[in-house]
Amino acid sequence: MILSRKSLALSAAGLTALAALIAVPLLGGHLAPAFGVLGEASRPWLAVAAGAFLAAFACTVAAWHAALTSAGARICPRQAAARLGVGAAVNSFAPAKLGDAVKIALCSRAISSPGRLWTAGGTYAALAAMRSLTLAALVVSASIAGATPLWPVFVLVGGAAAIAGAAALSVRLRSHERVAHLLVGVTALAASPRAVAAVFVSTAGMQLARLGGTIAVAVALGLPHPVLAALLILPALDVAGAIPLTPGSIGVGSGAVAVVLASRGIGMAQALAVGLAIQAVETMVSLACGTAGLAYLVRPNPRARQIAARVAVVGVSAALAALLGFAVLSDVL
Repeated sequence: MILSRKSLALSAAGLTALAALIAVPLLGGHLAPAFGVLGEASRPWLAVAAGAFLAAFACTVAAWHAALTSAGARICPRQAAARLGVGAAVNSFAPAKLGDAVKIALCSRAISSPGRLWTAGGTYAALAAMRSLTLAALVVSASIAGATPLWPVFVLVGGAAAIAGAAALSVRLRSHERVAHLLVGVTALAASPRAVAAVFVSTAGMQLARLGGTIAVAVALGLPHPVLAALLILPALDVAGAIPLTPGSIGVGSGAVAVVLASRGIGMAQALAVGLAIQAVETMVSLACGTAGLAYLVRPNPRARQIAARVAVVGVSAALAALLGFAVLSDVL
């Protein structure tokens, strides 16, 4: 049975609606108090959080650029930022991490070798493995501080080891053409110590920037022990992101953060407000990067540039309207 695009879209919409129906009864009673807490948040600290998440995006771009160039891609950092920004914006609206597929598809155009889409997919897998290792380091830090158990480290390291093992056995797997192209993205990075170092430093910087942004949100909302709270929140957000039922894991991520913080004695309203604030700031950064990236990619085409400008105006207007609505709703509640 072959599913059409319309069927897939309807299925995705159905999953999103189902997740919303589940989330509203569970969290609905806490939404009004959570918005009240958000209304009292420190705006300067939220601005610091936005800057930190923007820095995390810049580090992500650096990691992708290093990994792609090691696989033979001809792409400049600005092109990489534009293509990744568009993918990040798509992730804000589409479920199932469709934005990641957009990132792979757009970045694969910079690779001239056959099977470039599969090679870009292998690069994505290598970057995911590096991200798992750096996240494992944060979990170890949280475990030492007594904030989280240690067992997630073994899961994260095991996933990275599986990708490394596949690359080590790539000679046996090269009889399959598509698998061979997929492994090029992994083996090319492993064969370049300089590229590995660049990807590791950039990915570690991304995790630290996200940690800083999360700490800033925790301070903005008056959480006690904001550093420990951030060490709890980041793994919860990544786990929620691995189950992308809703666009940008909206609702799922906030709920995961709320559950983790509530288990540590934080009030549900304040815990939910933290989750909502983090996802709101990350979404605004993704939309800003995506709008700028789209404008950059279509700039040689006057008609496309005009359409992109209109999209940018609509996006900015929607963001301002959302901020105004948030401010009014916070005052009312």
